[in-house]
Amino acid sequence: MTQSPIKLARLLAIAWCAAPLATAGCARHKPAAESTAPAPVARVPILLRVTNSNWSDVRIYLVRGSMWMRLGTVTTNSTVEFSVPADYLSGASTVTLVAAPVAGRTPWTTPLPVVAAGDEFELVVENFLQYSHLVVR
Repeated sequence: MTQSPIKLARLLAIAWCAAPLATAGCARHKPAAESTAPAPVARVPILLRVTNSNWSDVRIYLVRGSMWMRLGTVTTNSTVEFSVPADYLSGASTVTLVAAPVAGRTPWTTPLPVVAAGDEFELVVENFLQYSHLVVR
């Protein structure tokens, strides 16, 4: 039984197109080479200790660009420790620390200095907000 040349050409074309698909399933994959890039270093959070000597409770915020991150509230005559993610303080933009009294109008603000490993911040909110101060340890 002889086949017509057109049918034979179709069969050859199908076989030629299907050959890569048939061999791809049997191909051996080499394991990926181990990367020589160093593992990412886990950054330790920065400690922020806030002592409130103001007559009003204060809310503590960090502002980076237009993004506000609320850390929490410190009641009158108390001290609270906040853990600030180190990644939030790194980057090209500056970070501002804001202490906003709950019963007041004007918040106290200061830009945070560059953070090094092991730094701790201590904010003392005074009764007169303009006398408040930030200490880096």
